[in-house]
Formats: sequence, structure tokens, C-alpha cells
Amino acid sequence: MNITSFFGQPESLLCWIGKCIEQPGLSYWLVYQDLAEGESLQLTTPLFPIVNDMRDLSDAEIDAFEDGLSRNDYSYLLNTDQIEDVIYNLKQQKAQPSEQELLEAIIFYYERDAFIDI
Repeated sequence: MNITSFFGQPESLLCWIGKCIEQPGLSYWLVYQDLAEGESLQLTTPLFPIVNDMRDLSDAEIDAFEDGLSRNDYSYLLNTDQIEDVIYNLKQQKAQPSEQELLEAIIFYYERDAFIDI
């Protein structure tokens, strides 16, 4: 299975944050190429949206896609809906969070499945 045929054009995490603020409700799952050991997500990390409708795939095809992700060194990050929730939560705590604070809040949510408390 050619997993990259499911991907849209990559854009940086910072671009996706902007899209989540300006165009809520996009509902894309985002994936990234695995990072080198010791590296972490950055605002410049390219994220690929999954643009093909996975609802039309069988369970076996979905399993094959997900196996293909890991075999090709890709990982899921979050869905854009989740990033929107992280941004909303952070803005409830601080009206104008910095880009770095947004990054930290997204990483916190990704690693812990919980919102950051600043």
C-alpha cells in the first residue's frame, strides 16, 4: 500500500496552528516523519494531512495503512480538532499565548493526553 497517496501537501506545525485558528473544523489527522533520537517537535516540523477518506476502507485496509505508517517511519500527531481544543484551552489561560507556548501546549497534550496548566 502506498501510504503517501493518502497524504496532502506538508505544512509546518506553525501553519497548521494558524489554520486551526483561522479555519476551525478542518478535521484532518496529521502525521509526521519520525524524528531523530533526542529531537522533539518544532514549529517548523512538516506535518502531512491525511486527505483520503479512511471511512471507505475495510478494517484490514486501515490496519495495512497504519502498519505502512510505522514501516515508513511516520507517526500520528493529532487531529486538527484536538489542536483547536489545545489552542482554546491555552487561550482561556492566557489571551495571547506565544508561538512557543502553543508548541509546548500541543506537545504536552500529545504526550499526556491532557491539557497544560500554565
